[in-house]
Amino acid sequence: MTIDSSLQAQVDAQLMEQGAFAPLELLFNSGRLLYSDYAGWRRRETEVLDSVLMGNKARIRAEIEQAVGYARSIGLVEQTQEFHAWHTDAAGGSLVGGDKPLRISTDPHLQRLLGTRYVPAQDAPQMDLFFDNPVVALANGIVQALTTRNVADAQRQLDRLYAQAPNHSDLAAFDQLLAALGRLGHAGADPREELDFLLGATPTARRLLGAQSRDLLSPLWLQLADTLRGHTFSPDQPTLHRSFALSQAQDWAGVSDSVLGEGGWQRHAPLCLRLVESAFGRRRRVEALLAWCHVCWRAPEEAAEALSKLRQPDLTALWQTFLDSEPELPTPRQAAEPLLTATDFPAWLLLHEPGLALQFAEDLPVGNTAGEEHYRCVHRWIHARRANRPAEEVALRKVLQAGHPVLFEMLKQSVRK
Repeated sequence: MTIDSSLQAQVDAQLMEQGAFAPLELLFNSGRLLYSDYAGWRRRETEVLDSVLMGNKARIRAEIEQAVGYARSIGLVEQTQEFHAWHTDAAGGSLVGGDKPLRISTDPHLQRLLGTRYVPAQDAPQMDLFFDNPVVALANGIVQALTTRNVADAQRQLDRLYAQAPNHSDLAAFDQLLAALGRLGHAGADPREELDFLLGATPTARRLLGAQSRDLLSPLWLQLADTLRGHTFSPDQPTLHRSFALSQAQDWAGVSDSVLGEGGWQRHAPLCLRLVESAFGRRRRVEALLAWCHVCWRAPEEAAEALSKLRQPDLTALWQTFLDSEPELPTPRQAAEPLLTATDFPAWLLLHEPGLALQFAEDLPVGNTAGEEHYRCVHRWIHARRANRPAEEVALRKVLQAGHPVLFEMLKQSVRK
């Protein structure tokens, strides 16, 4: 079947990280669903979830159908999911509207598409064992209580699990997640301690709760982000910053505001990377590429590894084209002549997509490294060529030829196209 490469990458990434694919998760990852709107739905403030989706409904439905078709084509098995309202009081009291499942859409087809997840066939539970085993039923009841924030019910079922299966391998893990739920609404005084707790609880939550771990963790990350408001970024503690906490909650607009509000953010690779991820999450390609240029200048040795973690098909394809594009020089390369490195990517990008020179500023670089100087040279050359200033164009070509023969050859190739 045919599927957009970016959609396929997101399905594959979910499978790798969570062992399953959930179309609802795709809405978060593609910027179609904001967490704040999702949270309102889980509090029954919104009747149907699809009323707050961002973008054309027909296109969203088509994308989901593509992703689901791909999931089926690789042998994943469909499982129905139900979503229930969150409990808002510590005692797990009654809910407005009862505990009936929330509605995703008034369209039955879209309701089914978003109300399912897809798992490998070997992971699908055997129905007789799944429902008849009391220990399994208790463990799944705890998961349900945790994801609906029902502290009382989670504690009650966990106590029963301790009594019925005192050697159960996940008892300590459930205790940890129940402790996490107890922190909601009670921000600690020490943000470092809160950060360490959340970093420790996150792998456990993802293992036991899967995609629904967001329902437990995101409010805690947002709570930490509020605590960190006003904290200046420190290179020695890069995760102890509001932008990191917001990125864990996938609040991409908040990440952008936090990074851009930090003076000299361009000099810190972790902040630049968060801005890349935020921009892609908001479907702002130019902003993402701009931030990626700063990553290439500030942390060239880490760029390839960072790229693999981002899992952005557009950027990955550009990077591979960059790596494959080094031309042969007309004369044998001398030992001192430079090869293409990550620091050259921004200059190469302008040659590859000259239109970006109209959207990237000439003074984009904040330093005077060789890579930044080559970027400035190429940027000026593109504008000189567009303005038909031949003398300036020739002078800039000579500067680039002397400074970076490989980029100069690529410039000549771009002229021939």
